[in-house]
Amino acid sequence: MGIKMVQVGMWLAMLVWFVSSCSGPQTAEPGEITLSDSDVHRQVDLLLADLVSDFIPGVSVYIETPSGQYTASAGYADLQALAPMISQTRIPNGSAGKKLIGLLVAILDDKQLLSLDEPVLPWVPNDLVTELKGIEKMTLRQLLNHSAGVVEYNDVGELDFIRAQLADKARRKGNRFALQFVLGKPTYFEPGNGFAYSNSGYVLAGMVIENKLKQPLGRLLHEHVLEPLDLTETFVKGYDIAADDVASGYFFNMDEPDFVLPYRQRYDTKQLIVNTALADAPVASSARDMAKLLKAIVVKAQPVNERIHRNMVGDKHLRAARWLPSFMDGALYYGLGVMVEKHEDGVLYHHGGNEFGYITQSVYLADQGVAIGLIANCGAQDECDEPVIALTHTLIALFAANSSG
Repeated sequence: MGIKMVQVGMWLAMLVWFVSSCSGPQTAEPGEITLSDSDVHRQVDLLLADLVSDFIPGVSVYIETPSGQYTASAGYADLQALAPMISQTRIPNGSAGKKLIGLLVAILDDKQLLSLDEPVLPWVPNDLVTELKGIEKMTLRQLLNHSAGVVEYNDVGELDFIRAQLADKARRKGNRFALQFVLGKPTYFEPGNGFAYSNSGYVLAGMVIENKLKQPLGRLLHEHVLEPLDLTETFVKGYDIAADDVASGYFFNMDEPDFVLPYRQRYDTKQLIVNTALADAPVASSARDMAKLLKAIVVKAQPVNERIHRNMVGDKHLRAARWLPSFMDGALYYGLGVMVEKHEDGVLYHHGGNEFGYITQSVYLADQGVAIGLIANCGAQDECDEPVIALTHTLIALFAANSSG
């Protein structure tokens, strides 16, 4: 507990220092970066070095600004082998990978290979139809913007999902594995009439896409997204062998003797996570590719065109979001795998991921043209999550303040 409080306090102090540094006596035109690139690089290096702890073995950051790119890493990707965390290190992206599924579906819709707004019922396996409540009214758009009302598989029972993972962690598990936990459960609300963040919606969407197009999701992601965007450090779990070649992920259960993971032991979650290949957390990638993907969606880099962009993050299709993280105290909305935060100074696009042993974040500051990708091989515990989230706040504040003039 003491370690956690010291780390969080340090990050809050650094945040205050950063903001005050950027708003000091210097004068600048709006949009101008007032700290030199070298100053920023030095401060990020220090932040990462100080972040590493018993609970945070390694961290890597990629930052892209209008003036260039910068990468920084600290700590270890594998504690047993003492392999360092480097800029090319990949980790499972967790829910940050949802934007890949959202983009894929928006592209397929634009190519008229499917429709975001057609019922998904014809493409749901017959043996699941009667067990998925409300399925006859659901569309792909609803599944992807969390307005379908599908029950979250992680919330069923007493950690039923993670217990099932641990019981057979060496076997590769796909979308059906997760859906078994929501069969027969009523929806949270009538499809289309609410918002409830649900990984199950993406799992079901992945199954629908594969059944309609009769191709593996991995092949479709490579053909329509990864290769056109030159995301060479991103690989699809359960499809690419390289997706198994990731940093070890660590979970340190300090507080709960009766928890499903060992008490007061550092547990390597790598096998557990890479062998669970679901459409709600489909890929492993580097911090660089995470940042580049989100930027491409926002700035409409090919193959993203105006129609695809509107479907993903356009005002018409955004859903007001609840109970999700925000960084700028703005109004938060959800598109297709992307959170859109509208604050008094502009718009922030973001989406992170957090699972046992891994935490990720991708951010795009639209008004500053700054893309940030961040990965750390820890997750799902306060001693990791709070300092990493504080680091994300600090980086956002740095670039937002530097461009405020």
